[in-house]
Amino acid sequence: MKALQNILINSRNSIMMVVDMQNEFCKPGGKLFLSGRDRTVPPVISTICDLVGRARSADIPIIYMQSVRTLEEPEFTIFGRPPYLKLGTWGAEIIEELKPHKEDKIVQKFTHDAFYKTELDDLLRRLVPDSTKHYAVVTGGGVTTCIRHAVMGLHLRDYWTVVPVDCVVYTRESDRERAFEHFSQMGYPNVFLSRSDIIEVSALSEVAERRPTPGT
Repeated sequence: MKALQNILINSRNSIMMVVDMQNEFCKPGGKLFLSGRDRTVPPVISTICDLVGRARSADIPIIYMQSVRTLEEPEFTIFGRPPYLKLGTWGAEIIEELKPHKEDKIVQKFTHDAFYKTELDDLLRRLVPDSTKHYAVVTGGGVTTCIRHAVMGLHLRDYWTVVPVDCVVYTRESDRERAFEHFSQMGYPNVFLSRSDIIEVSALSEVAERRPTPGT
């Protein structure tokens, strides 16, 4: 697994993404609140809340990905998956602890992929003039599905893509480790692992750049 990197982020060099922190996945009673998440999810919620709060205080743009369904998608009508995340239901709502503020951006998606038929590409083009000079810090869950799709999409768009290892939702430790090993493959030189306490958030946009070595 890649070494954890010290990252310095500010309003001019970063965006932050919060993926699928919704009742369906994160709260008892959610259809996808799987066995074991009562132990793994609460500390992740707390850690993401802290990191998002620090980023928001520094005017770093926060993008929420909200996974929703009409129940007319092929995963239900053709592939037979039981219904979940129906638009307008409690399960599809973002959890209370991480409710977006009015200045935050919310992008709805109808698959695991944050970029497929969503507004995310257009939003990023408006926010980020040059992705090769920007960090995209990705938090949320689940780490083997929607986090992985978001990370790969950002990787392909040439962001310095950062995954804080204590800010991702998972069910089993083996799932978490498998995802981190995937992000550590040599084909992803612009994907980095970090941790919330070694991500420094600065309110000063003029601070000197400090970037990890690609591939590490």
